[in-house]
Amino acid sequence: MRLITAIILILTLAACNKPMENPELKDPIYSDLQTQVTAATAALEAEKKKLEGFEKDLITVVPQTGQIKYAKKRIYESQAAITRLEQEVEYLKLKVEQRKSTAQTSYKKAFAKKEDWPDPKEWASYQAEQKLRKAKRSWDVKERMKEAGVTIDTGLGSGEGAGASGGEAKSEH
Repeated sequence: MRLITAIILILTLAACNKPMENPELKDPIYSDLQTQVTAATAALEAEKKKLEGFEKDLITVVPQTGQIKYAKKRIYESQAAITRLEQEVEYLKLKVEQRKSTAQTSYKKAFAKKEDWPDPKEWASYQAEQKLRKAKRSWDVKERMKEAGVTIDTGLGSGEGAGASGGEAKSEH
């Protein structure tokens, strides 16, 4: 009896080799894009609520005090942020649909070739790209030196006096 059960179990597991219907649900890039859509939608709704508050503030502003200028400025900036967020949400939705079709196509190719899917190299590349997109775009020399572990000895603390020329860069590694 055990032998028959084992044979049936092995045949069932071996015969279940058909492609997934929704491979994009297993794709980490697709799921990351969906979380970005959710976050952008939440930010859009929050900005719309802020705009409502700014519009109420504009109504209650005391005339001829200069506050109306700042209230209108906040409304204008909020409307600009809403426009930008709406565009971002639409862009991300399009990216999700594009990724869905890309994932289905690449899964079918990988399934036909009996390769691993999703490709870990593609995920690593995507993560590196996202890191660069979200990176700070301003250049701060002191911040970069801290990250690199480099310090500058100005020579002021060593008794040479304030007139000494700049010191050399030293690494703390």
